[in-house]
Amino acid sequence: MRSPVRICVVGSSNVDLTFRTARLPQAGETFSGREFHLAFGGKGANQAVAAARLGASVRFVARIGDDAFGRESMERFRVEGLDVTHVRPAVGQTNGVAGILVDDDARNCIVVVPGANGTLTARDIRDSAEAIQLANTLLCQLEVPLEATLEAFRVARESRVRTILTPAPAVPLPDDLFLLTDLLVPNETELEILTRRTIGDHREREEAAQLLRKRGAKAIAVTLGERGAMLLDDEGATMIPAYPVKAVDTTGAGDAFSGSLAVFWAEGLPLREAARKAAAVAALAVTRLGAQTAFPSRADVDAFLAE
Repeated sequence: MRSPVRICVVGSSNVDLTFRTARLPQAGETFSGREFHLAFGGKGANQAVAAARLGASVRFVARIGDDAFGRESMERFRVEGLDVTHVRPAVGQTNGVAGILVDDDARNCIVVVPGANGTLTARDIRDSAEAIQLANTLLCQLEVPLEATLEAFRVARESRVRTILTPAPAVPLPDDLFLLTDLLVPNETELEILTRRTIGDHREREEAAQLLRKRGAKAIAVTLGERGAMLLDDEGATMIPAYPVKAVDTTGAGDAFSGSLAVFWAEGLPLREAARKAAAVAALAVTRLGAQTAFPSRADVDAFLAE
């Protein structure tokens, strides 16, 4: 039996409060929703769970709240099989919380209160360096302080560990971080923010991605929702088509893509093939409500690809 790949995820943990509505409200408007769903999320935790569901050995580095939500999150990590040695409570801090509205067209809007996620420091990363050093791949996002993400990537580079960055929520980033990034996975909006360009077509998308490669990122995978993804690396630009499915909730699609791409790439697949399989994981995820609860198992993915 093949040994599982080793993935380290440094990032956020939230409790997601999801409200289903017929449409998204306008400013100042109050109206009745149809469903309420409490789930565990945060981009870091989402990517960790997505990778673990596919059979990877996942170590998670994070700060959680010193409250009931934090304790419930820790229990959830254990249920999902994550190594939580480096998940520590932030004394006196609430857990991260996200409020999510999802309408009948599967569009969503999200408000995040960072809580304990905002207390992760570069020192925490140095104290958890072994988790990164023993990994095949490191995944990070931007829902924890930038100094922590940058330190994690420095540790990874020193140990020759592959790095994947989801630049969300998008903020101006230093060139040092791009230079340490093997694969950058923005969506189109994040690509526009990072490059300060408006993107209207494929040519403009490729030009914007090239700018980030010039700043140091080795490869770019721009996620495009139902249009798939655009991959740009030394071999040029390639479109990765999306699998046609009936979307129910797109909340965790990007995290499903990034987490699974890390696994397939670490297993030795070429980047393009790994991205195509990751697109299948994302497609399955949007057919179910929620983020982590929607992520498929390896068996689910294999069956889907065999159809």
